Amino acid sequence: MKTDTRSKIISYLIEHHKASPKQLVDFLKITPQAIHRQLLRLTEDGQIEKRGAGPKVIYLLKTVRARKSNVSLPVEYSSVIEKSFTFFLPAGEREDGVEGFISFLESTGQDKNVLDRAKEFCEIQETAEKFRDAYGLIDGTQKIINTFEETCIEKVYYSDFYSLPKYGKSRLGQLLLHGKSGQEKSMIAEIFDITKGDVLNIIKRHDIDAVVFIPHSIPRKIPFLKEYQKLLKLPLPEVKLIKAYAGKVPIAQKSLSKLSERITNARETIFVGDNDIPYKRVLLIDDALGSGATMNETARKLLSQDVEVIGYVIVGSYKGFEVIKEV
Repeated sequence: MKTDTRSKIISYLIEHHKASPKQLVDFLKITPQAIHRQLLRLTEDGQIEKRGAGPKVIYLLKTVRARKSNVSLPVEYSSVIEKSFTFFLPAGEREDGVEGFISFLESTGQDKNVLDRAKEFCEIQETAEKFRDAYGLIDGTQKIINTFEETCIEKVYYSDFYSLPKYGKSRLGQLLLHGKSGQEKSMIAEIFDITKGDVLNIIKRHDIDAVVFIPHSIPRKIPFLKEYQKLLKLPLPEVKLIKAYAGKVPIAQKSLSKLSERITNARETIFVGDNDIPYKRVLLIDDALGSGATMNETARKLLSQDVEVIGYVIVGSYKGFEVIKEV
């Protein structure tokens, strides 16, 4: 009976190309619970795939995407790529490691010599890794010093670079972009798992006694940093920041290309909620650092209350000055 039901589901999908659970219930005249059991089994077996999230869910026959490239990479290349590369296809499918790397090459027309591209990527990745300190963190302080006339932050650390030359966003960069824009809790949880050790390390090394989270420019149903903060569960008091605009239209930092505009945006829209901060050293946390304007200007306001500020971002720009536009 179960096998017969699954065969009928497959036949329906072959004829109609897609189906919602309700359409299958109406077609097969069985209970929704029974349909969902069979759909789950077919999905686990790899015969069909689920698209969307409830209540707007459809099922399709599983298709295997043809590969232009079918190469076997040396382990010294494949091990690096498996550890560090993630790519999202236009329809939203996620591919990690070598599979994602080849998809990226195909999408950018660089797949004629995969072996050379893999070698080049690994060399770029190796160069980027040299910027990590003994604790595995990237010190971005010099970028702030080089960018601004007055540096208001003691140290700034990244867990990773947002992107690398020629090969796009890092794995963390991809997760941040899609986890934040898609408000995807599972990706935020994955970012937390990757980065929580870095945050705890900074707190211990710098004897942090309070934490500050940069407020988002644009309201979201699931604010990334709020969700990240919940997962961190830091046993520290929080200094509250307020994001307030002079006009009715919120202007996101990512929409501003000039450094001066980004400085003005941060300076005139972010405010410290507490009039008196009884802490000596705070950790200022943001998701990404492009120009560094938000972090430096926020640190300036905290510094005015005689507080030393250490900064942390999940990802930061690779070059001395690179504005992140997508996040």
